[in-house]
Amino acid sequence: MKQRTIPYILLTFILSFFALNAAYAEEEGEAVSLPVYIELSPDFIVNYGSKGSKLKYIKTRITLRTKTELASYIDDNMPLVRDAIVIFMSQLKDEHVKGALAREQSRKDALVALNETLKEETGQEPVIDLLFASFVTQ
Repeated sequence: MKQRTIPYILLTFILSFFALNAAYAEEEGEAVSLPVYIELSPDFIVNYGSKGSKLKYIKTRITLRTKTELASYIDDNMPLVRDAIVIFMSQLKDEHVKGALAREQSRKDALVALNETLKEETGQEPVIDLLFASFVTQ
């Protein structure tokens, strides 16, 4: 008898947890918004600023994170999105791409630049995060 009541107690506990979460979301009037990841394809290959005569390149794969209801702002303006990223990356210098801390700061700066460009066009800042799936310099 004892072995049969434990699963029922666990099931009751789990169901009540989900019911409370649903009730809380309804009370707050917030729709649950799942993140959406938009992989930008093809990869970006951009030459960037260097002080010498040798050309330097960045090759990166970028994924954007947004909310479900804002994804259309990115998809509908994809040429503008890609252009903003190419322009931003071509202005980088060696000190912006050498080392993990510098790349992290460049990633944050790229996010700001991209959202500023999209805000001018759409009035929205739909990109929550810009993620480097790969980042290679030469």
